[in-house]
Amino acid sequence: MKKFLAVCLAAVMMVCACAAGAQEAGMPATVGGIAWFIVQAGCSRDPAALERVDETRDAGTVAGYITEVYGLEPGSWTDAAIYRAGGVEAFEIAVLRMSDEKAAKKAAGTLEDYIEAREADFAGYEPEQADIVHRSKAVWSANGDAALLICEEPEEAEDAFAYSYEAMARKPFLAPGKDDMTLYDTSAILAAWESGDAAGLTEKDAAILDMAGEVLDEVTTPDMTEYEREKALYGWLTANAVYDQDHYDKLAEMDPDSSGPYGLLKNGKGICVGFATTFQLFMDMAGVECITVVGASRSSTADHAWNMVRLDGKWYCADPTWDESDEEPDWKYFNVTSDWMAYTDHQWDYENVPEATAVDGGAGA
Repeated sequence: MKKFLAVCLAAVMMVCACAAGAQEAGMPATVGGIAWFIVQAGCSRDPAALERVDETRDAGTVAGYITEVYGLEPGSWTDAAIYRAGGVEAFEIAVLRMSDEKAAKKAAGTLEDYIEAREADFAGYEPEQADIVHRSKAVWSANGDAALLICEEPEEAEDAFAYSYEAMARKPFLAPGKDDMTLYDTSAILAAWESGDAAGLTEKDAAILDMAGEVLDEVTTPDMTEYEREKALYGWLTANAVYDQDHYDKLAEMDPDSSGPYGLLKNGKGICVGFATTFQLFMDMAGVECITVVGASRSSTADHAWNMVRLDGKWYCADPTWDESDEEPDWKYFNVTSDWMAYTDHQWDYENVPEATAVDGGAGA
């Protein structure tokens, strides 16, 4: 674990050095990102296999848990992220954002009292869990965060908490402007899809409508949920299109259709904005709320585009380009959080794009 954390820190320092010339500040690490990093890197646990209490329970229940169970004063924190195993397993990681370092130190002291009380819950009938709680920690940072670290490796979890501010901090976003990221206009195609009248379409748009319609007929059925339709269409796209490598060849002339749905559906290849606009078209035709995010990668040195979908009122990120050629078990960017996207070198207009925080729609933070 120590070796893993050292590698993480080295990678973080390298990325930060690459971004040192940026002229605008990025965003600080979110409590959700910090907690995810502690669970994943410090505790070697899968965050998706745990309950994210602040996501699964209503706001009143979460506030009551923090005040009545943890013992913090009402309204003393501004944000919180809580992972727990539940049942007879004591595992629990919480990050609470306080007003300042002094408040965070005070909160950590209160969390120490919770640890003592929690140990008593397991003493006698679950001695192994009681020992885990006994060795656990409550810590704080100069950034004003307090963390509860009830896990098998509290020292490693504390290291991850310290490293998380660099690992999970969002890099500054400055649109690279190297590629034409204009999104293909599919409004006429969608109108024709909804009306059933394609008479007014251009030849290319009519071909896109026919090809996209065939894909929907092939992989979706009327009884599917929105999530099932999204997953089926994402699977088709990542399995049937590849990245147009001419985009990287300075001596080659890339097919302009690789920037839109026609290139993906007709030629089976495209660049990121082609993948994103094709997935957007699929979602629009399938009745799934979706947006396309035009952002960057490589610390804002490369243009990039991906999507976000909203299912049951919750936003999720999806990057079919970076999952290209992978099958479902290996997807790393399907219905993931904004924290995960930031951690995996995506940058975007953080203030004006919805925040994806839910973890029950796929892998990732």
